[in-house]
Amino acid sequence: MIEVLVALLILLIGLLGVVGMQYLSLKQVNNTHLRSQVAMHAQTMVERIRANGNAALSNDELNAWKTELIQDVPTADGKVKFAVNDGVGTVAITITWDERQLSNDVEQKSMTVTARVD
Repeated sequence: MIEVLVALLILLIGLLGVVGMQYLSLKQVNNTHLRSQVAMHAQTMVERIRANGNAALSNDELNAWKTELIQDVPTADGKVKFAVNDGVGTVAITITWDERQLSNDVEQKSMTVTARVD
């Protein structure tokens, strides 16, 4: 009878380990989804600028982009910065957002996409 209890205890410990690994896996899948959404929105902004004749977008267009960004990544904030160096125009899109880490702490992440717009 004691052997059955020991076997059940070992099985329970193993199952708890599997549940813990599944939880960490789901958390990382969520973080990966957020990162892909951020990359997609950064690329969308680059394409909007190129479609606008490589000129800065109006405040309404920028606010619409930020609204779309927040719908997909609620903690995100986006900034768009134009620069011209030696006649070459570039745009830097920086998006910051919060991610949950393994210890369940929130860490702020940032992605900057720089594109040439001529």
